[in-house]
Amino acid sequence: MSKLAEYLNQHILGNVFDSPLIRETYSTDRSILKMTPRLVALPETTNDIRKLLRFSSQLASRDFKLPVTVRGTGLDKTGASIGSGLIISTEKLNHIEEIDVRGRLVRVQPGITLGALNEALRLQGMCLPIVYDPRATIGGLIANCPNDDASERYGGIFRFVDRLEVVLASGDIVQLSPQSLRSVEAKIASTLPEGELYRKIEHIIDESADTILDCGMRPLDLAGYRGIAQVRSSHSLNLLPLMFGSQGTLAVISDVILHVETLPPDPERMMVSFHDLKAAQRFLNFVRDLEPFLLKVYDLRIIEAAAERGKKPDLFTRKLGKGLLVIVSFDYRRSRNRKKFEQCLTILPPNTFSVLESPENGAAFDSLYNSLLSYLNDDGRGEHAPIMDDVFVPSMHFGDFLDGLKELEDELRVDLPIFGSFATSSYNVRPRFDCTSIDGRKQIINFLKRYSQLVLDCQGSLTGNGPEGQVKALMAPRTLGVGERQLYSNIKEAFDPLGILNPHVKLGADIKNIIRHIRTTEKGGIITP
Repeated sequence: MSKLAEYLNQHILGNVFDSPLIRETYSTDRSILKMTPRLVALPETTNDIRKLLRFSSQLASRDFKLPVTVRGTGLDKTGASIGSGLIISTEKLNHIEEIDVRGRLVRVQPGITLGALNEALRLQGMCLPIVYDPRATIGGLIANCPNDDASERYGGIFRFVDRLEVVLASGDIVQLSPQSLRSVEAKIASTLPEGELYRKIEHIIDESADTILDCGMRPLDLAGYRGIAQVRSSHSLNLLPLMFGSQGTLAVISDVILHVETLPPDPERMMVSFHDLKAAQRFLNFVRDLEPFLLKVYDLRIIEAAAERGKKPDLFTRKLGKGLLVIVSFDYRRSRNRKKFEQCLTILPPNTFSVLESPENGAAFDSLYNSLLSYLNDDGRGEHAPIMDDVFVPSMHFGDFLDGLKELEDELRVDLPIFGSFATSSYNVRPRFDCTSIDGRKQIINFLKRYSQLVLDCQGSLTGNGPEGQVKALMAPRTLGVGERQLYSNIKEAFDPLGILNPHVKLGADIKNIIRHIRTTEKGGIITP
């Protein structure tokens, strides 16, 4: 590996490292897995990425595999940003290249973070309206395509990407955007690698029309490459949808053009606590129809656990007890917000505890997030790791899901307080497990099986709010039919015929390999939602 690193350093502007300490740093993401790479590369230009991929491809053609995993800030919770071969980190590809204020377009490199981009856009009176971890990179948001908390109102990252430049596994560059049928015919007739890619995709679409139609009927799922259902229209063909949720298995994003929005008014919030879960569900269903900016739910046990450590929000004037805390937020004009809050209040049962945001209590509303941080980082033995986050459960089965969680708590003897977004039907539970012991790791596998089955029993999806990566791939394959798996395999082969791009993720995940790489040490640092 040291000779490979030396060779690559002679040919790229960035750096390639084989230092054990550096490789150890890039061996974990936010998942429960750990894989130590052989090499870590920090490219500084698109040309660096091309050379790295071309080198890996040449090795693969000689039966020497150096699989490539692309990584942003390492926030993936499914094990998709770690690998045993070459890690390509986009942390130096973090520049805003151009802002078109009049056209509300921005061109960026994939390694820029959501927080840094919005900070720069704010100066121009614009924003990318995605409510997600500000440390997430734009490339990572596209690769994982999460349903962020505001995606029900604004559409998520999928709506805002205008076009992409990607580097194929061969090192060739392709621009992805809607192409007219005449333009596609010209590409197919060419002898360029781009033409070969379009020929393969056209053939796949023709051969798998019925399977693709079935995929289009289940849009709330990011397993495989379900974007294939949106590739062809009556007037154009666009490969861009295949990149969303692909987790770096098809190509490496090197440049992004985004649509952005004018900066909306600051959102206003209301907090309501419920001890009657049926009343909570009626309220949530009612508010969802009002098109809120955010509609968050927290098990009151999370707030109570934080209160025991001194982080009780000033908003609460009574004992918390059991139940749900609901946070409603609107980002319309102030007068319209007030009307919507008045509508919310009319459906509340008598004596329900509720608080509207005001200039005096805004900081107390902010402290609710700190309550979640306090809970996730308590001093108890074990780690609140994101084992199976961001599952999708339809609103009509939310009550069944809560009932099932109670039964699962009793059976597994673990606490499973829920937090998530009712607007996007995206939920998380963070049981505390001791990954340092064999029994603890067995408990993790048992929890994955039982929790996954609960989600499916509630007509939900493990990958409805984020793709499968490695961890979810332990359970997700059973939801894919034979024809669908073959379709996705053909798409992977069209983009990456030698299988060098994140081959252990999504369809290539191996159950035995995943179990073998469950971390045996707790992850340091602050655990975040």
